Amino acid sequence: MLSKDYTQSFKGEKHPQKKSISIFLFILLFVLFGTLHITGTTYASEISVSGGTAKTSKTAKAGKASKATEITISAAGDCTLGVDYHYNNAFNDCYKAKGSAYFLKNVKKIFSKDDITITNLEGPLTTSRNRVPSKFTFKGSPRYTSILTKGSVEVVNLANNHTRDYGTSGLSDTKKALKKSKISYCHTSTIAYKKVKGVKVAFLGFNQLSGVSKKQVKDGIGKAKKAKAKIIVVSFHWGVERTYEPNSLQKSLGRYAIRCGASLVLGHHPHVLQGIEKYKGRYIVYSLGNFCYGGHTCPADKDTMIFQQTFTIKNGKLKKDDDAKVIPCSISSVKSYNNFQPTPLSGSRKRTLIKKINRISKGKHVTVKSNGSIR
Repeated sequence: MLSKDYTQSFKGEKHPQKKSISIFLFILLFVLFGTLHITGTTYASEISVSGGTAKTSKTAKAGKASKATEITISAAGDCTLGVDYHYNNAFNDCYKAKGSAYFLKNVKKIFSKDDITITNLEGPLTTSRNRVPSKFTFKGSPRYTSILTKGSVEVVNLANNHTRDYGTSGLSDTKKALKKSKISYCHTSTIAYKKVKGVKVAFLGFNQLSGVSKKQVKDGIGKAKKAKAKIIVVSFHWGVERTYEPNSLQKSLGRYAIRCGASLVLGHHPHVLQGIEKYKGRYIVYSLGNFCYGGHTCPADKDTMIFQQTFTIKNGKLKKDDDAKVIPCSISSVKSYNNFQPTPLSGSRKRTLIKKINRISKGKHVTVKSNGSIR
């Protein structure tokens, strides 16, 4: 039996026990709800972060897989860094007076902005006196590699008819000088590899004048493929001097190289420009002409060019694109003679040279626009 005081404390309330239970249950539910809410929020947050991370990671991987890598290669013609002392000593005198940076000064801006620059090194860099019996023989000092390094040239082709002007020792001296200056070279079975932005680029060189078989070309390109090269540039020393049209052998060999997997074919030897052909989505530049040319103080034709192409690698594969152009140049910065300083042209001289390139490229599926781009 409840006491009077206890009974009076609930006066006016019909079921005090029920209310106490209700209050207790309310507090319990409030605590449980709060705990579940906090836990639920935390769990939901963890899922959201985890899901977001997974999504970001997946997106990043997808982005990485589809990201395109662009590599720009510039190609220039014959660089005869020296003289045939039977005729003159002009190039050597110029080097003594001007220094090594002088020669490629006007094109360095172009070469330094690309990823790789390649030229044809026409003649040995040696101190040898063992001159071979020939009408024209050239040589320069091993110090002349500084002309290339200061001009931002990274690769040279040695597969040409003047490489051995001072015999085997002259060629050996040249290779040593190039290695010392960290300039890569290609020569017959020697492939120059350069890795740019994680992409391997291969450079091959063949002297067709001394005889090169299609099997050698195919095997060389196959070797570069096995080495995982994504871009394969093949240089040929070929053709007939001072002719503006490639002969049938040049066409056959150049197209064959493309069919074997060459990404770009470059030509040298004629000492003048020849046309550009687009074949199976790739370019064949039949002759780049002279460039920094110490072989003649005033050749009749001073026209030259820089051929530049940007290659795109996407998903590990080389795309077939048309991002190529020519930069019209003269082998000299003055009109009256050859001062051994190749220089980009502008104005009417540039327009005239572009018209010439289009004329000699007629029928080869190439048109050079006024700005130098190729379509």
